[in-house]
Amino acid sequence: MNCIAIDDEPLALDIIIEFCSRIHNLNLVGTFTNPLEAVKILNSIEIDLIFLDIHMPQINGLELFKSLYFPPLVIFTTAYKEHAFQGFEYDAVDYLIKPFSMDRFTKAVNKAHQLMILKKPGVTVQMEQSPNSSGFIMVKVEYSTVRINMGDILYIEGLKDYVKIYTAGKMIMTKTTMKNIVEKLPADRFLRVHKSFIVSVARIEMIENNRIIIGKERIPIGESYKIPFFNIINRNMI
Repeated sequence: MNCIAIDDEPLALDIIIEFCSRIHNLNLVGTFTNPLEAVKILNSIEIDLIFLDIHMPQINGLELFKSLYFPPLVIFTTAYKEHAFQGFEYDAVDYLIKPFSMDRFTKAVNKAHQLMILKKPGVTVQMEQSPNSSGFIMVKVEYSTVRINMGDILYIEGLKDYVKIYTAGKMIMTKTTMKNIVEKLPADRFLRVHKSFIVSVARIEMIENNRIIIGKERIPIGESYKIPFFNIINRNMI
């Protein structure tokens, strides 16, 4: 993802530069203390993601983002929690309260990456294809290694150092972490919607009261996952 960072504090930009350098799918095109200079870049090359400070002397970050005709994805950064919640009104991917950790930064970037993939032409068609589409994962179950077709997966539940993989016919438990299994699954077909749950997008039957219904299961949508999840759902709303 091509990204830029806008913040009137050079130290804050230094932290973003360092964090971006550790994430292989991020290309930091530039950093700006003057928001108006950043607009020139946004108008000249394709930018996928902005890290945007809210409280700046030249122009409020929210006002700047609102002024963009074709805005990219945005992750707001701020030292003021009360400002951060305003960011959700602008369909922000996430907001980061300063000082934020590398782990928190990475989670926000992963959300942006999922959204960017789902915005690409053809993704909706692919998700609507038969759930028995190609792809599989191999998981260790006690002393055996089991193949699971991705199209058979309904959802995945995390339990500390174990995960339960639910398919239409059975449940398979394996020793691994949610982070590890998220990295193995295609982001355009599987979404992490809670710290303990990953769902197959093709298997979602209904959303009711912040819960995803798949078969007889009602899966909660975690507070920090609501914005990217509902952004995806709204794009496919009729």
